[in-house]
Amino acid sequence: MSKRIIILTSGAALLALSACASSVSPDSEPAWSTTAQPEQREHIVITGFECGDNCYLNYRPQDRPTGERQTALCSTGVCADWYSEQEMPAAYIGRGATVTLGIGQQVDGGGNVMSDDFPMITGIELDPPSG
Repeated sequence: MSKRIIILTSGAALLALSACASSVSPDSEPAWSTTAQPEQREHIVITGFECGDNCYLNYRPQDRPTGERQTALCSTGVCADWYSEQEMPAAYIGRGATVTLGIGQQVDGGGNVMSDDFPMITGIELDPPSG
């Protein structure tokens, strides 16, 4: 019986190795090494919102009150609401939030990709309003 287990284990190992070999890209680089960077979460303070060909949330990191303003594409449900109105309610300026940051495509009005690696907010959890 133990011989059967060894044979099955060896067979499984060969299948696993052949599956790994098949995930090599044409550039001889394993496919897993070309995956996108993992998303990260950051606590921010919202400083503005603007729309043109894309909509952007302007913010600064919570832990840097005098920090430089940063901008990211905004692709969350709340941003879609703001996009349809072409503005964010003024009450959100200065409000804290925890955002999930990833990478997205920035496009122009004609749909042409301007950047493949623009910072993008993929999730937002607003802090409760103060006061």
